[in-house]
Amino acid sequence: MIPPMLFPVLKEHNEALALGYVVARSIEVVLLLPAAIGPLLLLSMASPQSAHDPERFSSVRALSQAYDTWGYSTSVVFFCLGVLLLNYLLYRSRAVSRLISGWALAAVLPYLADGVLVMFGLLATSSTFHTLLILPLAMNEMALALWLLVKGFRPATVPPARESIH
Repeated sequence: MIPPMLFPVLKEHNEALALGYVVARSIEVVLLLPAAIGPLLLLSMASPQSAHDPERFSSVRALSQAYDTWGYSTSVVFFCLGVLLLNYLLYRSRAVSRLISGWALAAVLPYLADGVLVMFGLLATSSTFHTLLILPLAMNEMALALWLLVKGFRPATVPPARESIH
């Protein structure tokens, strides 16, 4: 998981916000886990032994679909909070290009709007508009990853390595 690995760099600039980033991303993961397990439940319900109980299969499917919508939408809130905290810290510290961190701070708003629209059933995750709302932040995440792979953090922002005691 990336947030705990970024924590030592981020805490040098603001420990409370760095910890908030790690917590927000951890909550996001916890909210997404049941959405990942739902399809696996459906597979186990589709076994020949379960074929005689279509009502049970139908209710598990409905529950899985409902959680897929609400779990996604709720996790979006925590994902966006994590994006805001991370990129605010990156912007203030100049650890990466301000263009990249500023881009994320702007791109998080349509992403959050998408989550709210999906939550209230005003937008389907299969729609083109959904893709347009999440695309700016998705592209930013790739740009940040590429920046970190090629250039890393600016040296002045990385904490000095601690000497090991032997």
